[in-house]
Amino acid sequence: MSRLSILAPAGLAVVLAVSPLAAQGTAGSQAGSQTGQQTGGSKPREMKPTDPSQIAGERDEDFVKEVAQVSEVEIAASKLAVTKASNAEVKAFAQKLIDDHTATGKALATLVKGKNASWPPDDPGMKVKKQKHESLQTLTGAEFDKEYLEDMISDHESTLARVGRQVNGGKDADIKAFATTMQPTLVEHLKMARDLKARLFKQ
Repeated sequence: MSRLSILAPAGLAVVLAVSPLAAQGTAGSQAGSQTGQQTGGSKPREMKPTDPSQIAGERDEDFVKEVAQVSEVEIAASKLAVTKASNAEVKAFAQKLIDDHTATGKALATLVKGKNASWPPDDPGMKVKKQKHESLQTLTGAEFDKEYLEDMISDHESTLARVGRQVNGGKDADIKAFATTMQPTLVEHLKMARDLKARLFKQ
């Protein structure tokens, strides 16, 4: 079985088991089993032992996956900003994101482990998220600072939109509560990034 580290700052790796069919959940399997018993139909397909997702719906698992992946790439981008940013305030903002997302990662990893959620380590969504920040590697000075802030603004706008959908329509109570708890921190990050960009890059 392959394994995937989620939100793994130096010296602190949280590892979750991987399952390619986790998004199907157990709810559909249980419902199918009940239907088969009631109608006398064929026996429903059983889920493999490595597919024990307990999350209440696909939307919930998608949310957990999205938040975990975005947080991981934001931590990586922010670690780069701590060393490459030319502005002290941008460096301080990057360090705050590292600290906050690492703390969120610990809580999220505990939640995900409890729900037995999983996804493959070569997930296409993760590749896309990493590619979004690749240009930061080649930039320096004010150009780096501006693009880093723009990336964080874009990431947090997207994540907050997803958090809002989860808070309003999530099925899993634990994940919905987690989304509600993390919302204020994301709002704070977005405001900080927007304010910094507006102040440092007026054009």
